[in-house]
Amino acid sequence: MKLAVYGAGGHAKVVVEIARQLGYQTISLFDERWQELGETEGCQVIGGWQDMLSHLASNPDCSAHVAIGNNSTRLKRLQTLKDLDVKLPVLIHPKAYVCCSAHLGDGSVVMANATVSVGSSIGLGCIINHNSSVDHDVKLGDCVHICPGVNLAGEVQVGHETMIGIGSCVIQGIIINDRVFIGAGSVVVKDVKCAEKVYGNPAKSP
Repeated sequence: MKLAVYGAGGHAKVVVEIARQLGYQTISLFDERWQELGETEGCQVIGGWQDMLSHLASNPDCSAHVAIGNNSTRLKRLQTLKDLDVKLPVLIHPKAYVCCSAHLGDGSVVMANATVSVGSSIGLGCIINHNSSVDHDVKLGDCVHICPGVNLAGEVQVGHETMIGIGSCVIQGIIINDRVFIGAGSVVVKDVKCAEKVYGNPAKSP
């Protein structure tokens, strides 16, 4: 199996490790800093975004993954790849648990020791990071980033391009809207408006 990965930073290193665990034998990396990076996790960084598109066009059997942390940029890149009908597999670490009734959108990644529980729906290009828990009937929009150690209780809804910081907790039934930033270690006990930044216990705007 072949995989082209856009991004060659820390997040991409984790993605490469998961891809190898899943049996991808040929992994090619692309990043705008390719000339200075040279190699990441034993994989050659061979060009930028346009080079990746050319690579995919000449290798129709190659899948792709966008391994960058910026939610907005990741969404734009993924939408371009979907428009080109590029295969965007879901990458699930063998040590993660994803319930059979959960739905994961194209291009999402679930890292080691994460849990995605019954009835959950995960959007396009989401990141479910190490040791995080997505409980029953949670709904995540596109390109949500769930950082390590986050706990989302049942029936939580999270809007597009939202970032939930490391070690945060969200109580049951909360609605977090689009493009929200939740600071590390926060406890979210009430709904959060679009593009709001909140942190603390209880989480609130500065």
